[in-house]
This record gives sequence, structure tokens and C-alpha cells, in this order.
Amino acid sequence: MRDYKVYVLNGKERLLCLGITAGLAGAVSWLFYHNGCAMALSLILYLPVERTLKRHLMKKRKGELLFQFKEILQMAVTALKAGYAMENAFVHAREEFVKLYGQEAVMAREFAYINHQVKLNVTLESLLEDLAERCGIEEISSFSQVFGFAKRSGGDFLGIFQNSAEKIRQKAEIKREIEVVIAAKRMEMNIMNLVPFGILAYVGITSPEFLEPLYGNWMGIGVMTVTLVVYVFACWLSEKIVDIQV
Repeated sequence: MRDYKVYVLNGKERLLCLGITAGLAGAVSWLFYHNGCAMALSLILYLPVERTLKRHLMKKRKGELLFQFKEILQMAVTALKAGYAMENAFVHAREEFVKLYGQEAVMAREFAYINHQVKLNVTLESLLEDLAERCGIEEISSFSQVFGFAKRSGGDFLGIFQNSAEKIRQKAEIKREIEVVIAAKRMEMNIMNLVPFGILAYVGITSPEFLEPLYGNWMGIGVMTVTLVVYVFACWLSEKIVDIQV
């Protein structure tokens, strides 16, 4: 099964990377250096652009995995309360999950595999541990450990299962609320990051003589390079500020 800790860009995402890189390279070469040769040097931006996009898409996918896992656990809890056995509860939960999210949802495919393996006498706890390992999500890993311990030790299994599912639900909802709160701040950050480019473009178009001394000589290139480095550092710092981990 798929390892969700590794993200491989598809063709469309690679084209997006190339488009972003070309746009940035063109903006940097024209606004900071007025030199076409700088365009070629700026193409090294592809690697950080690709890494940033991968990190963003990985974070988005993990959030979606946790949300779907939370949903299927809630459905399994409902099935257990209705009197289903544990293995059958996950079969029923997947059926209900598919009605809402479709066959192509990640957890629909994962639990189709899990339910099939259970029929082949593979233990449910080992399958959940495997899923947790491939997802690399703390909440799923914690649940798989609690689930395995509860299965081995007995006791109030339904209570333990329900309590663990509720904690995952609460944490998933808190994460979503935080993402909504910081979405506006992230938009403000992106706008502020574009302001220096806007200022340079405005001055370069309306009053090119003000920036002329900075182009075509080594001193001007040095000044613009230092400015560019400071700008990149500021963008990196702003990203760290809004990257809140729960």
C-alpha cells in the first residue's frame, strides 16, 4: 500500500512548479538586475519552489487523511453502539463513509484493504499499526497503539475506543479551526511578500531614472543582491511565523 510520508508530484504539479519558477525568475532578473542572463541563474529557484510546494501539499494531504480517519472512526463508534462486532463495525463504517465521500477517498481505499485483510485472518490491530506507520500522523499512531492495547487487555473496550475516537475528533477540529484563523493572516503575508516586487515594478515603469544607477554596474548588482537576500530571508521568516503546529 501507499506510503503517505513521501509526496511525489504529478505532471500537473510539476508544470505548476515550472510556471512559478519561470515567473519568479523573470521577475527577479528584470526587477533586480535588468539582465536576461540573470533569468538563467534564477532557474535554480526550481528546487526551493518544488520543496515548498511538496511541503504545502503534504501538509494538506495529512490534514485530509486525519479528517477522513476521524470520520470513519465516528461511524465505527456508531456501529459498535448498534451492536456490531469490531471487525464488522469497520465494514459498516466504510460503507457509510463511501456514501458520503465516494469510493476514491483515501480512507475508503485503505479500509477496503483493511477489511479484506481481516477476512484473511490478519489482525485488525496490526493493520491499523501499518496504516499509522504509512500515514506518519501522530493521532492515527496513538489510536493504533491504544486500540492494540485495549484489544489485548480487554476491559471496557467500547469505552476506550469511543474515548480515543473523541480525542481524535477534537484535535482534528481544533486543527481545522486554527487553519481557518491563520488563513487570513497567510493571505496578508502573501500580499506583503509581493509588495517589494510591486514597488520596484511601479518605480521602474513610471520613473526608471531613479533605479538606473543600480543596473549595469558591479556596485548596483551587489546592492540589489543584498536586498534580494534580505527579502528572501524576510519571506522565510514570515512563513515560519504563520506555520503553526498543533
